[in-house]
Amino acid sequence: MRTDSEMNKFHATFLGYRIYRKKFLGTVAVVLFLSILVFSGMLIFFVNTWMSDLRQEAQSRFLERERRMAVIQDWTMNYTNRLYEDGMLMKDLKALFLASSQQQYLWERREESLGNSEQIRYLPGDMRQLFADSRSEITGITLRSEAGMKAIWMENGDVRLSFEFHGEEDLGQISGFGDILAASFSIRSPEYMGETMGTMDFWIRSSELYEGEERFRAVWALLDNEGSLLTGSELSGAQERWIRQAAAREEEEGWLPGTVYYLRFVSSQGDYSFVVIRDLPSVLRDNIYMIMALLMALTLIALGVIVTSYVGIQADANFLTTIMAMLGEMESGDFKELEGRELPDSHRENEYGMIAVALKDVGAKLEGYIETEYILKLKEQETEMRALQHQINPHFLYNTLETLRSKALMQGDRDVADAIAMLGTLYRARMHRKNSISLKEEFGLLEMYLKIMELRFRDNFVYQMELDEAAEGVPTVNFWLQPLAENFFTHGFNRESEYNLLIVSGRAQDGGVRIEVIDNGSGVQEDRLEEIRRNMYEGNDGPEADIGLRNVYMRLNYFYRDGFEMDVGNNPEGGFGISIFIPGKVVKDVHADDRG
Repeated sequence: MRTDSEMNKFHATFLGYRIYRKKFLGTVAVVLFLSILVFSGMLIFFVNTWMSDLRQEAQSRFLERERRMAVIQDWTMNYTNRLYEDGMLMKDLKALFLASSQQQYLWERREESLGNSEQIRYLPGDMRQLFADSRSEITGITLRSEAGMKAIWMENGDVRLSFEFHGEEDLGQISGFGDILAASFSIRSPEYMGETMGTMDFWIRSSELYEGEERFRAVWALLDNEGSLLTGSELSGAQERWIRQAAAREEEEGWLPGTVYYLRFVSSQGDYSFVVIRDLPSVLRDNIYMIMALLMALTLIALGVIVTSYVGIQADANFLTTIMAMLGEMESGDFKELEGRELPDSHRENEYGMIAVALKDVGAKLEGYIETEYILKLKEQETEMRALQHQINPHFLYNTLETLRSKALMQGDRDVADAIAMLGTLYRARMHRKNSISLKEEFGLLEMYLKIMELRFRDNFVYQMELDEAAEGVPTVNFWLQPLAENFFTHGFNRESEYNLLIVSGRAQDGGVRIEVIDNGSGVQEDRLEEIRRNMYEGNDGPEADIGLRNVYMRLNYFYRDGFEMDVGNNPEGGFGISIFIPGKVVKDVHADDRG
């Protein structure tokens, strides 16, 4: 026989009990796993948020430059149109297009001047105002015709004209000429507008267009259509490789190997691309304080849960030690000591307390009848205990939910209280279901479930429910609308969307009821849609099969038989839809409680 002191000494902590040791270690493992899972999920969420902020900032900067390019193009167009209004400038422009050298240009100017009472004007000199005006931002102009290419630019306050270029690649020899083609116009002959003399191109410097981008929180660069770097932030060798990889991709946004996020914006105003990259380690370094705060918060929560579990399990273990001591007293036949034992108040209302009270009652009864009815009474007590245990569980859940609801109301959290009340009502309805219920009752139970989900996703979930009054009394099986709603949350709900909508409607139609469950998700591809229909009608034991739809279809088809229809498909407006037609009658010889 083991005494009370011996048992307490052997089990000084709950770790001496295998059941509690496994429970505590399991709790620690689950808490650590969930903490890591939550931390990873929140870190992914924050990284996506930070990258979204980067995308908005980069897009804003790019669009602002696009507007500047549009203004420059309007400015150059106005300048080009003004040329047509000045005949003497057009004669000089014609001479430039026809000349292939400086000498030929002077000769063409002389030819155009003959027979004119007015002095021919000098176009490069007129362009001085275009270069000097800060609104235009033009740094170079090229004239291209069959006679070759001419370049005009300003250098040290003087306008320069050169005939020594054969292509755009030669323009790089001119310091500050410009590397982005801002606008290009075909110039027509002043004598005959149907004849094109050549093309006038206006160039700007990429470094001036994107000046001030060093304040940008990411690495960036401008690349021309050939993939050559025009300008950008200071790039390391790896960063330049990432920039070129991003420029070569078809997608305008994504991740490169090595956890590098990129954005690429192709200009519609000029022949260049704006590429932005940000590697994940630098993002984490820049936000290390927020990440550490998140990690600390989750660590404190995990420690709180573990400590709470430790304290609770230790208390249960101590009480179990008391129960084992009571069993030892019963084993020794010391029923007086058993009857006088005081039980801790903290466990009087739970299952351990009930067991201890029952042990005391058993001891009291055994004391009087041990010689005549010892074995019989033990069997009866064992039967009663098992029956009591089976009755406790549902009521224990209801009582616990009601206690949590009362505490939430006392603390002013009405949403939590309502959610707990709805959960308890929904649990009771599902546990005590009838053979069949009306559509009104089934819609009511679904609405309780959707209200709970609306509280859970209050920022991005909305639902609508409507049932014709004429259809409310139609009988149906229990618990088939909720699995269809759960299907939406599993496959159609988008956490990134600000507006997830679920509509459930029931209307009278052709002597029955047409019920539709539709959402505004992304829908299902056509080949996948046919597979879903086939699995729903014929069944599929594979892991990819949608068991919920198959189960609902089989139960309703078994309940209604002739006249029942169920189909799935995509909505024309977007999203996924389930359409069900049920007749206003049921098969009378079918028992609904056998269809579970």
